Amino acid sequence: MKYLISIATTVALFLTTVVASANGVSEQTADVVGQSSAGAVVAENGATILRTSNGITARVRMPTPAPFSYEYPPPNAFQPDVFEGAPEVFTGWIFIFNDPDACDGPCDGGDLSNPAARGGAYNFAGHVVGGPTLNLAGHVSVGSEPFVGFPLDDPENAEVHLAVAPHGQLQPHMLPNQITTPIGNPNYWWAAVFLP
Repeated sequence: MKYLISIATTVALFLTTVVASANGVSEQTADVVGQSSAGAVVAENGATILRTSNGITARVRMPTPAPFSYEYPPPNAFQPDVFEGAPEVFTGWIFIFNDPDACDGPCDGGDLSNPAARGGAYNFAGHVVGGPTLNLAGHVSVGSEPFVGFPLDDPENAEVHLAVAPHGQLQPHMLPNQITTPIGNPNYWWAAVFLP
């Protein structure tokens, strides 16, 4: 029975890939690492992006970080207090670099203000934890306004970084700000990188 389920799953994934390719959609998967780009893999193939000429759809699926088990970012202007404890809030971010060859070294936050690389940052999801698996998904369309930087204009050739930022304990008086604004830096994030 397990063998038949495995065959059915493999066939379904193959057919999905064929249909996606036929419709001008390319799919990429990557490991999620954290915290920091030097962190250990927390979810093999836990991040996925779908590229079309119209935009990028992103999905991150990883074990929910347990309260007190990771580094919390310091407060900032958007979130003046960060508390530890359940339930906790996480946000998903897409960093796009429309021309990665023009990045000043490896593409990073400095390229969000680089007019040649045309980097931009988008909030694609916010989630208050409710279970053992953290699922974040969203879409960025060509030309949509980024939180900072330049709009997405070349989804099929952009370098894409996905990041999951921890906001600490839910603060209801901070909603929706707590699930739509940035906090921390790459040292505090779980991340996945997709090259063109």
